[in-house]
Amino acid sequence: MFSSPLRSPRPPPPPPTSSIFEQQDISPLLAAEIATEFSSLRAPNGCPEGIYLTPSKESLLRWNGVFFVHRGPYAGSILRFTLLFPLAYPQNGPSVRFDSEVFHPMVDPKSKIWHARGRLSQWTPRVDHVSHLLHSLKRSFKSKELDKVKEDEAFNKQVWSLYHHSQQTFISLTSQRSLNSLSRSTLFPDEYPVPPSPNRTRKISGQSITEEIGKQAIKFREIDKDEKSKLWEQLKDSLKG
Repeated sequence: MFSSPLRSPRPPPPPPTSSIFEQQDISPLLAAEIATEFSSLRAPNGCPEGIYLTPSKESLLRWNGVFFVHRGPYAGSILRFTLLFPLAYPQNGPSVRFDSEVFHPMVDPKSKIWHARGRLSQWTPRVDHVSHLLHSLKRSFKSKELDKVKEDEAFNKQVWSLYHHSQQTFISLTSQRSLNSLSRSTLFPDEYPVPPSPNRTRKISGQSITEEIGKQAIKFREIDKDEKSKLWEQLKDSLKG
């Protein structure tokens, strides 16, 4: 059994500056900008509840994330994503790319990149920040925000049409994908690997999806009954306090 956390944990402190420069060839100014963004997520309401982020070991320009969707038509989904910073940051904003297919009108079905609406669709340096992007991402999965998406804004017209004209079909499809995101092969790919197929090995930006999954920094571990009981007891104690 896998249970969603009640609140997002504080993100760990950014890696030391020395390790950053040994790790990748980026300017000290860019490293400082990104480290500041990560530290700001520790502020109250900095990182939305249900979203976890950690910098990748391969590059400071890449953060690995998991989004636990608690409400709305996507409720129950566990979605992995990657936050990618451009070398021109903060002049250009970061992008959010899901690691698997997400049935959403603002997610490009080919690139799996989620696109923000409104003010954040045009990034303003030193005004817009990662925290704003994450809160916008979370809101975009709720019915209230989905209602506001216009057809000319949608990056997946088929999903937009289903949501506005055939909600029963839309709910059915999102429910199927939500259940798939909870499957053992999705949550624990190391313990329950899926046999490779042409679709899982197609290239994305020079790397295969299989290689991308292998680099995920946030991994889940299946717990036994004793561990489950202990977690429930800890949860009850925390609610009493």
